[in-house]
Amino acid sequence: MAQANSARPVRNLAVDFYRVSGVVLIVLGHWLAGAVTYHDGHFGRENPLVDLPWTQWLTWIFQAVPVFFLAAGYAGAVSWTHRRGADGFSREVWLRHRLARVLGPTAVYIVLVSVVVAVLVACGVPGSVLEYAGWAVAMHLWFLAVYVVVVSLTPIAVAAQTRWGLLVPAVLAIGVVVLDVATIAGHVAYVGWLNYLLCWGALYQLGIAWRGGLLAGRRPVLLAAGSAIALALLIWQGWYPVSMIGVPGQAVQNTTPPTVAMLAFACTQAGLVVTLAPALNRVLRAGFVKRMLFIANNNVMALYLWHMIPVVIVAIVAYPAGLLPQPLEGTAQWWLVRLEWIAILSLVTAVEIALLWWQRRLFAAPLPMLAVPLTARWGEVVMLAGALMAAFSLHMFAYAGFAPDGHLPWVNVLVFTVGVALVALRPTQTSPLTAPVPTIG
Repeated sequence: MAQANSARPVRNLAVDFYRVSGVVLIVLGHWLAGAVTYHDGHFGRENPLVDLPWTQWLTWIFQAVPVFFLAAGYAGAVSWTHRRGADGFSREVWLRHRLARVLGPTAVYIVLVSVVVAVLVACGVPGSVLEYAGWAVAMHLWFLAVYVVVVSLTPIAVAAQTRWGLLVPAVLAIGVVVLDVATIAGHVAYVGWLNYLLCWGALYQLGIAWRGGLLAGRRPVLLAAGSAIALALLIWQGWYPVSMIGVPGQAVQNTTPPTVAMLAFACTQAGLVVTLAPALNRVLRAGFVKRMLFIANNNVMALYLWHMIPVVIVAIVAYPAGLLPQPLEGTAQWWLVRLEWIAILSLVTAVEIALLWWQRRLFAAPLPMLAVPLTARWGEVVMLAGALMAAFSLHMFAYAGFAPDGHLPWVNVLVFTVGVALVALRPTQTSPLTAPVPTIG
């Protein structure tokens, strides 16, 4: 029995595919949602979701954040259950290494972008240009802020699923409804922001339930069908907008923070992907496909972190030089230029990912650990405090960018630095981990 418990768990290839394809769709959505313009020496932005309202339906294709949190919950449950049972990881050790894998590459990104912004400020680059570029390379960091929090709660979430099953995501969903009513109908300020945790936490919890076998049989089909009906009613009644991405000017946004409509959309997506997973696993067993999936999965974090850098590079090089045409928005030529834009960004990103992979010891490395004279109990408290600080800082970067008002937000950079440093402090009174940081799948 001990030998069976120590065996590596069977990998669900569908989960890897959903994680990779989800990030690819998110990246394409980010590239398409904002059309850069350049006139009279000034950069601007066209938003087709505002100017061409019918394109809001297209957000249903590119909004893949739900499936990513679902896959993350599944993977987190696999890792925690296996490491706790077979390898004897304590909660503190598992959390520290799981967070280190996320915050290590993120810290490198934050540091390098901050250095570049500081240099550009010193060189006198116009504040308006810096502010826009700083927002473009930071707006996607909100996802990592939420992800750090839900990862920190994984052991509690797995224990809750073991005890209460599907009641846990159901309670989280009810919480989303209550906060939505308080925000939209009751006009209670700020409380709705908790739905970032409740909505995406519900999807993470569904992933844990999937791993625990609670989404077997007809349950995922019923989840998808019931959620789709709820979503259709919410939109048909006009209570929520069609777009599953924020649209400037709309009274209600489905993503900032997530709403009941977003939760219904997310649960529909979750039910569908769980239903399709067995068939998808059979397709992905082919040797070549499995190898390609393995390579893609190893680069998915780098792609998500760095995918907006090519947007800035291509924009500042191609538009002032007149290398990219700027036809009237919505015309056939404009759509062709959008495809050209995607093709160029894909090529630049491929080169970027190759460079990141070449230097993966820096760009993909987990946080290095620093031994300190703390007990494991206090070490865990310090680590979780650091994780919360890092999550808060990532949220602020996503909200205000790297150059609000044309200046680097030094206080926010400091908060992130301190938070990451606290996560990296390893208590000396725990059993030392002699092996390298494990790959926690």
